[in-house]
Amino acid sequence: MIKLTEDAAKQITAQIKASGTETDPLRIAVTQHASHKGFQYLMGFDKQSDNDSLYDVRGIKIIIHNDLLDIVNGMEVDFVEIDGEENQFIFKNPNDPNYKAATE
Repeated sequence: MIKLTEDAAKQITAQIKASGTETDPLRIAVTQHASHKGFQYLMGFDKQSDNDSLYDVRGIKIIIHNDLLDIVNGMEVDFVEIDGEENQFIFKNPNDPNYKAATE
């Protein structure tokens, strides 16, 4: 299913504590744009609905709408420094048509 890197888990945990949303799980959602055929990823704290699956990843409760389970299967969320200036979440999803795996 979904994986979180240690850095992503630390950042999400810090956001949970800062926002006071300890009771709400983290929703990960995906939309697809027809113009570039890639995915857009969204995250936020939300209530679980009947159409969601709940997962515990590194101690963080994550909800995903059941219609998105195949799309996010195998995805890894990381929190990285971009261009030495800012940090942001990135979504490494082998199911995304625009995904290019890093080569070693």
